[in-house]
Amino acid sequence: MKIPMFSRHLVAIMLMLFCAQIYAQNYVPFTPRFNEDLKGDIVLIGNNILGPDNNPFNNPTIYNHNVDMQYIDIDGDASTFSSSSADLDIPNPGCYRIIHASLYWGAVSPGNESITDVKFRGPVGNYYDITGTVIFDANGNSIDGGDSFSYASYADVTDIVTSLGTDLGTYTVANVSSAEGETGLYDPYNGTGHSAGWSLFIVYEDPTLPGKSITSFDGFSAISVPGGNPSLDIPVDGFRTVPAPAPVRANFAFATLEGDSPIFGDRLLLNGISLSTADRPETNFFNSSVTQLDATPVNDRVPNSSNTLGFDTGVMAIPNPGNTVIANDATSATVSLETSGDTYFQYFFAFAVDIIEPYIVLTKIVEDDAGNDIGGQTVGLGTPLNYIIGFQNIGNDNATNLQIRDILPINIIYNHPTDLVLPPGVTVSSYNPTTRELIFDVDDSLVEENDPVYEIRIEVETVETCAQLADSCSNLILNQAFATYNGFYNPNFQITDDPSVNSNTGCLLTPQATNFLADLDDCTFLEEVVLCGASVDLTAANGYVAYSWSTSLTGNPEIGNTQTITVTDAGTYYVFNTAEAPCQSIVQEFVVELFGAGIENPVIPYADEVVTCPDNGKLLPNIFLCGANDSRLIETNISGATSIIWEKLNESSCPAVTNTDCANEDDSCSWDQVGTGPNFDADTAGQFRLTINFEGGCFVQFYFNVYTNLLNADVTATDIICQTPGTITVIDVPSGYEFSLDNSNWQTSTVFTVTTPGNYTVYIRQIGVPTNPCVFTVPDVQINERDFSVSTTLTQPLCYGEKGSINIAANDVDP
Repeated sequence: MKIPMFSRHLVAIMLMLFCAQIYAQNYVPFTPRFNEDLKGDIVLIGNNILGPDNNPFNNPTIYNHNVDMQYIDIDGDASTFSSSSADLDIPNPGCYRIIHASLYWGAVSPGNESITDVKFRGPVGNYYDITGTVIFDANGNSIDGGDSFSYASYADVTDIVTSLGTDLGTYTVANVSSAEGETGLYDPYNGTGHSAGWSLFIVYEDPTLPGKSITSFDGFSAISVPGGNPSLDIPVDGFRTVPAPAPVRANFAFATLEGDSPIFGDRLLLNGISLSTADRPETNFFNSSVTQLDATPVNDRVPNSSNTLGFDTGVMAIPNPGNTVIANDATSATVSLETSGDTYFQYFFAFAVDIIEPYIVLTKIVEDDAGNDIGGQTVGLGTPLNYIIGFQNIGNDNATNLQIRDILPINIIYNHPTDLVLPPGVTVSSYNPTTRELIFDVDDSLVEENDPVYEIRIEVETVETCAQLADSCSNLILNQAFATYNGFYNPNFQITDDPSVNSNTGCLLTPQATNFLADLDDCTFLEEVVLCGASVDLTAANGYVAYSWSTSLTGNPEIGNTQTITVTDAGTYYVFNTAEAPCQSIVQEFVVELFGAGIENPVIPYADEVVTCPDNGKLLPNIFLCGANDSRLIETNISGATSIIWEKLNESSCPAVTNTDCANEDDSCSWDQVGTGPNFDADTAGQFRLTINFEGGCFVQFYFNVYTNLLNADVTATDIICQTPGTITVIDVPSGYEFSLDNSNWQTSTVFTVTTPGNYTVYIRQIGVPTNPCVFTVPDVQINERDFSVSTTLTQPLCYGEKGSINIAANDVDP
């Protein structure tokens, strides 16, 4: 609101002031739009969109009501009627991520165009059409008792900004609606003038910065003396500043209309203390300028006016000498807008204050057995991998209740808990073998401020066969860990499922450990399906973007393009599964056979011997496990069954067979279920049955036996000394075994005489088992040849009558 010239009629002045007292008020309460704690900061850019022309306007003594305000339009685009630009810069361009972007625009009075529809263009690409949300619209009603019919609008443009690829550079906003003209010439006189502009509010993450509590507010208030609304208090809470004696730092962003450069009396206060910067005096804070954090001129705008003629926007560092404005351990603040002269219309501000918080840097890398980082590299089937989860608190508060959650990839083999190496203070809270989720509890003593890095090691191995890799992206081994924790001094601070990164460099990186399995082109994805009834469904692997079925490996003719097809004839069917890069496309082969036609016992490929029962001619596979830790993984590769059940015979429930080459198929026998699904890990002795059920009620049963030998042999050894040979003696072995040092010449004696020094391996096997006997080994038995020697030390007597001495040492002998 301007002070009218004394040459104007007194009646007009009184009428204007009277109307201002009637209409001025806080129209829309300021409420949070964005509210989040993070490591990062805020940036605000913007520009005015009215002026006498497209050139910079730099006279600080001019009021906007004395300027013929016209649309600025600098983009050279005939489809826009107004436009201006400003550049976005972030201090640490190599280490940031934009997480929020809001566009605000408004005018003292609108034009005939839409107040919600604008155009928005980033550093690359063309304009985006934006339809915003109205914060406030006077809708023809004066907000100051004069000729101000203001509006303010907002749009969330985060998705646009983050999708640009290049998000630093020049932003242009067009088609902001505003009235035009020189209001000082109006009759009746209008001392407010026209003003309009736009602001882009950015919140970004940067892990090298302190944690901040960031809150943005929008609303609408006409701050004026004649309007009876000379002040407005807005509370801000939900944070906790750093403890003493650390300095408390905060930044403040804003967007305001109608603050004139020549008119004083407008103030911004925080906790009752007036704020100012080099370019914004304490008593003329809203002075038609654009501000940046260092309070230097913002020159990267077009037009680059020092007097924006009633438009204020920017971001400033709040002066806080001795923490007198914002105290240590503060949890709230009050932002105040006041005036004793100039009228202005506030519609946006944001507050970012340093807070006390823990910050757990969670890293996840993958190493080979030699300790080399092999993240992003190609590995083969059956390759050992070591996942290293590192964690360290680099924040300014102690962390509490830290839990680390890790979901292991489906294409690795993990044995719980033997594959874990945990530091003291870390325990396993739970492990779900179905979801492959590991949860670790971390003692609070490991995550205090300034604690070192601690590591959890998970030793795994990639899968061994192609049959486990049919699903989409099985060629990618992706693994990531997540952290959940609280603060100690700031207990209300909580981070939930913060992801791990692949380096502890403090910058934003890809949050996972990745490897690529070697090319799967050599893998054959073959499944056998039984047709039991009129038809059977064939289902391809999950997760691919397209499927194409054919009866020919050439792909023609195509007989289906869905994940599942129904077939009625026996034969071979192919499905071509197309994946998005970097995942790999594959071809699956389904061999459909009529029930009873050529179905073979699927355990046979894993048997050490296969015998034939003379009673019925059926084949019986036998598996021999050697040693206490031996096992055999049986993979049937059967997918067309409705269920696959593995059972073990309760041998006390029925008479034993008279011929061990025959399975026990007596109906009176009782069988205990020991597994389901296409795969079974045989690790115990017994007689087993496999039942495969198909759609239509058909089923087939197969039998196999597992034998175990739990021998745990050891040896003792003596070295060769002088002419006495060395010996190797086998111990802890019962009778019925024979022994060898070369796996060729065998003896029944447990003692070997050794005349040649060297490193030996002892071989042990059962006597009288000609077919597939267990051969046990005791490796690395070292026999040395002792080179006996004597050393003497002679000490002569010093005087007559005294005694001397001789010390003799025997070297390289048994003690």
